[in-house]
Amino acid sequence: MIKARAARISMGVLALMLCIFLSGADQADEEITLHNEINTPYYYRMLLSYAPDQQTVERQYGKPDIVRKEQDYTYEIRKMPDGSELITFYTSNSGHLMDQWRLSRLPERSEFEALIPEVTLAQDIKQIDPYFQLIADQTDETGTSEHRLRDSGLATIKYRHADGRWIMDSIQYMDQDPSGFVSKLRAEDRAEFWSS
Repeated sequence: MIKARAARISMGVLALMLCIFLSGADQADEEITLHNEINTPYYYRMLLSYAPDQQTVERQYGKPDIVRKEQDYTYEIRKMPDGSELITFYTSNSGHLMDQWRLSRLPERSEFEALIPEVTLAQDIKQIDPYFQLIADQTDETGTSEHRLRDSGLATIKYRHADGRWIMDSIQYMDQDPSGFVSKLRAEDRAEFWSS
């Protein structure tokens, strides 16, 4: 009883923290309206206190087209109406959502290296990765987006908000995406997203 109450209080505190951190998550300029923005940066996802299960995801998106059961996790692939695919990872023991990412292809690092800080707009980045989610900070003056790469790396873009637009401020790379998204996919599924 005490443990259950403590867990509820802990979840409430985490939910409050998430509301504070993500208060500007929907604050994007008119040009960058993205449908089904679910590609949330990794460290923000770690703050989430609620992880839906497979049944919840199925109610939202329908039955998966492909199910892959691995030793430590399961993932599902759903074909979306616009030709993109939604990949959802679950824990093998509880069936709770671990990760979810929507994509039509995996971009290469060189595509991001061609972007010019202080010139490139968030709208331009949609040409490379149309499903990213820009998370604004509490002030709505700066923001972040993440982009998973073909080589299993990660590109993190920082933005500043000026004149009603999100402008790329800087970009950083990690050689290994901490979520392990690309490396967790079976080879035949990775190959689906390597075509340009």
